[in-house]
Amino acid sequence: MHPPADVHPLWFQIGISWWGALGVVIATVVLYLVYTGLMRLLGPRLMAAPSALSFTLVALFGAIAARAMMGNSPTLLGALIAIGTLLCMEVMMGRISDAVGRFRRHHGPRPVVVMVSGQVIEANLRKRHLTGGHLMDMLRRAGIHRLVDVELAILENRGTLTIVRAGDQVDDALLAGIEGEQLIPASLLRHGRRSGGDHRPGGAASSDAEQG
Repeated sequence: MHPPADVHPLWFQIGISWWGALGVVIATVVLYLVYTGLMRLLGPRLMAAPSALSFTLVALFGAIAARAMMGNSPTLLGALIAIGTLLCMEVMMGRISDAVGRFRRHHGPRPVVVMVSGQVIEANLRKRHLTGGHLMDMLRRAGIHRLVDVELAILENRGTLTIVRAGDQVDDALLAGIEGEQLIPASLLRHGRRSGGDHRPGGAASSDAEQG
C-alpha cells in the first residue's frame, strides 16, 4: 500500500489519523469489555477443567481481538494508543471491581461447598456449571488419592478448590459466609460454631434438588 501524496512516508508507516486513533480507542474498549465478560463468565470452568481446546480458544480470541483493535492498518502509534487504552481500562476496572467486590461479598455469588465427608454435593456443582468429572480432575491435581480423605472441599469464586483433609480442622471464621455452610459438620470446626441438625451431604443434596 502506498501513502497518499500529502502524507509523509514515515508517518504513513508509524502514525495514525485522529479518526483512526478514535477507532482504536473504541475498538479496544469494546473488546476489553467483551473479553473480560467472557473470562468472568467462563473463567471458573476454564480454571477448574483446563484443556488444550480451552487454551486454544482463549489464545485465538486474544489474537483476533488484538488484530481488531488496530483497525485497517496496524501502526506503531496505533499500538501505543491501544496499549495505553488497555492500561487505563485495567486501572479503571480494578477500581470498579474493588467496589463491586465489596457489594458481591454481601449480595453476589459466594464460595460454595461441593464435597463433605467424601460425598459430592452435585446440586452445588450444577450451580457453578460443573460436573462430578470436573471435580474429580481437580481433586487428582490436588494430590487426592481417596475420596474419603476429603473432609471438606470448597469451590472458590475464581474456580480454585480449597480442600480440608480428613483429620484436620478449620477455624469457623474462615467458613463464614460460604454457600452451603450448614452442611459442614460441627466436628470439623475448631471452635464448634454449629450444633445439631442433619449434616448428611447426601440428604442435603437431595433436599436442594427437591426444592429446585
